Amino acid sequence: MRRLQGRMGIGAGAFALVLFAAACASAGADTGGGGGTGGPSLSIASPADGATVSEPFTVKLDASVPIGDPSTGDNHVHLCFDGASCDEVANSVITYADTVQITDLAPGTHTIEASLRNADHSDAGVSTSITITVSDGGSGMNGGTGNNGGSGSGSGSGGGYGY
Repeated sequence: MRRLQGRMGIGAGAFALVLFAAACASAGADTGGGGGTGGPSLSIASPADGATVSEPFTVKLDASVPIGDPSTGDNHVHLCFDGASCDEVANSVITYADTVQITDLAPGTHTIEASLRNADHSDAGVSTSITITVSDGGSGMNGGTGNNGGSGSGSGSGGGYGY
């Protein structure tokens, strides 16, 4: 009888060890911190998709990773407009914060894409987009700017967002 109890004790101990190891493995599996997907997440918190805005307006971002200056090693976000490539820095508003003020979009309907970027500006693989309408109250000048301590783009020579 004593032998049977010893084997049961070893079996129960081994079973507990397997359960503990499985729990530890699943606890460390979600490295992205965003909804259990295992990777970073990014969304445009405002304006809402389909919103009508007047200039200037603020884009608020919600990221699951720190957003900061590339010199810190943090990620940052490229905002691009109306189908322009976020890979082209000249076509993007670059933001190192979770908010950025947008100016100089022509009145009308525009698509805003937010693309999460690594410190070296390479694509982190996460992007999201919304469509907004800018009311006639804006200036409508060519050349968009980002007023957030990051860099804006466009000088009115076709590189901006005044499509």
